[in-house]
Amino acid sequence: MNVTCLQTNQPLMKKLLFCIALFIAFSANAQNAPTDTLDLEDLVFVGFSKEKKVNLTGSVSQVNMQQVLGDRPINSIGAALQGAIPGLSISGVSSPGQPKNFNIRGTLSINGGVPLILIDNIEGDINSLNPEDIESISVLKDAASSAIYGARAAGGVILVTTKHPEKNQPLRLEYGFNLGFERSIANPQQASLDDYIAAYKEAGFSSLYWAGNGSISRWQELLGQYRQGSLSGVYDNGVYKDADGAVYYLKEGDVLGNALESGFMSSHNISAAGGSEHIRYRISGSYNYENGPMVSSKDAFSRKSLNAFISSDVNDWFTQEASIIYTSQNKSEILTVFRDPYSIRLINWYPEGYMPKEITGTAEDLLIDSPRNACLYQPAAKSVTSTPRIALKSIITPMKNLTLTAEYTYLQKDYRYNSYTGQAKVVDPQLSIRNLPATGMDKYVYNVSSDKYNALNLYGQYSLRAKGHNINTIIGFNQESESYKYLNNTVLGQTVITVPSIQGASGTKTSTEGSEEYSVRGVFGRLAYNFEGRYLLEMNARYDGSSKFPKDNRFGLFPSVSAAWRLGDESFMNWSRSVVNDLKLRASWGSIGNQSIAPYGFIAGMNVSESKVWIDKAGLVNVISTPGLIRANYTWETVKTLNFGLDLSAFSNRLSLVFDKYIRNTEGMLSDGIELPGVVGATAPLQNVSNMRTDGWELSINWRDNAGDLGYRLGFNLYDHKSRITKYNNASNNLNYYYEGKMLGEIWGYVSDGYYSIDDFDAEKAQNGIWELKEGIPSLEGYIAKPGDVKFVDLDGNGTINSGSNTLDEAGDRKIIGNSTPRFEFGASFGLSWKGFDFSMILQGVGKRDYNLNTAALFTFGSYDQNERQFFSVYSNQTDYWTAKSYDPQSPEYMVAANPDAKLPRIYGQLENATSNMRVSDRYLQNAAYLRIKNATLSYSFPKSLLVRTKAINSLRVYASCENLATFTSLPKGYDPELLRWGYPFYRTCSFGVNITF
Repeated sequence: MNVTCLQTNQPLMKKLLFCIALFIAFSANAQNAPTDTLDLEDLVFVGFSKEKKVNLTGSVSQVNMQQVLGDRPINSIGAALQGAIPGLSISGVSSPGQPKNFNIRGTLSINGGVPLILIDNIEGDINSLNPEDIESISVLKDAASSAIYGARAAGGVILVTTKHPEKNQPLRLEYGFNLGFERSIANPQQASLDDYIAAYKEAGFSSLYWAGNGSISRWQELLGQYRQGSLSGVYDNGVYKDADGAVYYLKEGDVLGNALESGFMSSHNISAAGGSEHIRYRISGSYNYENGPMVSSKDAFSRKSLNAFISSDVNDWFTQEASIIYTSQNKSEILTVFRDPYSIRLINWYPEGYMPKEITGTAEDLLIDSPRNACLYQPAAKSVTSTPRIALKSIITPMKNLTLTAEYTYLQKDYRYNSYTGQAKVVDPQLSIRNLPATGMDKYVYNVSSDKYNALNLYGQYSLRAKGHNINTIIGFNQESESYKYLNNTVLGQTVITVPSIQGASGTKTSTEGSEEYSVRGVFGRLAYNFEGRYLLEMNARYDGSSKFPKDNRFGLFPSVSAAWRLGDESFMNWSRSVVNDLKLRASWGSIGNQSIAPYGFIAGMNVSESKVWIDKAGLVNVISTPGLIRANYTWETVKTLNFGLDLSAFSNRLSLVFDKYIRNTEGMLSDGIELPGVVGATAPLQNVSNMRTDGWELSINWRDNAGDLGYRLGFNLYDHKSRITKYNNASNNLNYYYEGKMLGEIWGYVSDGYYSIDDFDAEKAQNGIWELKEGIPSLEGYIAKPGDVKFVDLDGNGTINSGSNTLDEAGDRKIIGNSTPRFEFGASFGLSWKGFDFSMILQGVGKRDYNLNTAALFTFGSYDQNERQFFSVYSNQTDYWTAKSYDPQSPEYMVAANPDAKLPRIYGQLENATSNMRVSDRYLQNAAYLRIKNATLSYSFPKSLLVRTKAINSLRVYASCENLATFTSLPKGYDPELLRWGYPFYRTCSFGVNITF
């Protein structure tokens, strides 16, 4: 395959389409039989049943967990699935144990909505599962495939199927372990100390060196001596006290990098499975531990899990199954008491460790509040989540082709959190001594919650086959209920700080509690028909009720229909049989209700709380809040999806291609029904008055083949969507709210026209310090423009740059300049296998995304607060700012740009127009597209001929793997394109491991 397609000068989409065409052409020329074909007879898990891949009519994708997880050093299912399935977007931070966010086919509603995640057909927490216990994951994307799940399935369905043993299998013992090391990737990189000083002087900040009450000129002099090694009296951390008592920091370091180290992760998995003719069993246990790349072990996560399954054929017509899953997760996070360890405003010459007592004048050295010390000495907040899950399944076969199933599941999620600030004394870089916490009272927090969930499914399945006619039906009943309770406690002033407790507090004690419940109940049915496997029709319907809606609007009917034509089986396609194995056209339409709202929204609630008002000796007064405005007649948001698809399998099933095009309309979204004047004192009640439309498409291509002993596999998927508001009650079209025609994610901003130059002003007045623009040059409303300030295009022609009335019709000089919605999300995989060796690589990324990064991430001394700017650092991407050749009014080069094409605006004059220069504009809109090498793995499986001598080992594989190997992005260094800010760092994990089967 010619990879130079990635180097063409065509736009992104043309590059991708060119690569796809080349990929297919390359695949078509392969001559050898595949080692592992894509079997059309494979079973895919769909609503309450399994269906052959060849007979699917809806939009369903399924992946084998082993294929996407493999030997990767990750404990997160979300991380494993990222980029594996078109239409499934996975995002979120990277800290150990932090769950990822799942989304199917874009924003469902302005009120939110997430996919329904089912574990063996029952709702569950996917983050609590051990990835090694999962067999496969199916994603139901269109309404036709997910409508049978009703109320909660509007955002799509993710079906997780755990591993179950087969009949007549001997006892099989498996053990695997993985050890890995983690390092942060792409940390923010500050400019050199010399560049910082130059920018500080250019900005015109005070001549006093603010951090130690010295002068900049003396600081530079001491820096020269320190670098030459001729200065004595300097402390190890670079702190120096001059003869006049002024303090200087001379050691240039890496204030953020010093808070990072190598993290560690490990995982251990053991399982035993087997089965006879009538009994099947599997039991597994795992332990996963991860200590992230921050200094200390306070950013840590561990998970212990137990999974047990047994199935017994009691007799010929009755089978009983039972499974138990128990997971305990422990998470530790750094608690911010005196310093946010991720702050990007701290400068690289800040000292670390302790400030000498000779500097502070105290009796002892004091802790410096640096990011490294924040990790080492701030306490940790700890949480424990326990999740027991018990599931029972009874299967009755009273007659041929009829199966009756009863499922009951109980799930409980218990959460416990505690944190204690402790007491400390620290000194900041300005040599101010602070006792912490700042309130003067140490704080202890202890929160508990319990979430209990019950689910009952009763359904029957009947199939009939006669003379080419095949009919499958399902009729069932579903009822689920969930009860959530919490109690949060905060107390101040511990009597014994070494043993914090609620009872041991001497200060204020605050407790809050709450609870909520909801239930859903519904009946569902499916009728699937096909004739000779060529003409397929499927109809689903669900009549669902939810307690989240008022009594008279609680139930709704949600139907769907899908059809497919296996065009490749028609006689007129005989000419293609040597190439095409299967060609299928699909179409579907469905309607599902969305209940992604809080319970009790139709009830006018009043909260009771304690005020800060005292009455004589009676203490604080309890107050009751005013109820909001409500309407008791709102109901479901309705999600209607129209889907068209094409499935192609060719070249002896070595090539498979799936394409889907869909339109999704979310109707009756809950929003403010009317605009109320401010004197009402309350928000408008929710009504079903808003609509949204999403248009999207998905493409997936896979190829597997071999050339002799060399096997290879290629995979690529691409996904795109756009969402816009088609109805919304915003009569004034205020840009701060949704409005009809608004594209979700759109970015409004100004259009840059370079920088103001001295030629834009009256030169004679400018020499006298009066900056008057020439006629025809637009001014900045609220600012006095000067050379080096960003100039903007006067779009409305009124001569003044402003935001107008902030409405769609009067947006001033702003327009839509970009969109922050991730577009053209893609994933790719590549693999080679040869005589026991296997190499695989996974890529993932976003082809198009705009983002307004702004402020400290982009601009020199980037802060909107003029009093704070001098305290900010300067980063490596912030040194190319506008400067003048001369600032002397008598010079002929007065205010003539030394670098007219500078990336950043002027900073002289203490950044007096910074808030104007940093406003959202196309000049500084960032390209947040990226490509990430998610994983590269090399493994070796020992040959059977060697293992047979052991008489015990059936298989043995060793491997090395690296996660997040490289990321290609144009964002400033340190800003990961998934997080789009500097926070807990994304990190690379390199590991090795062994899997052995007895």
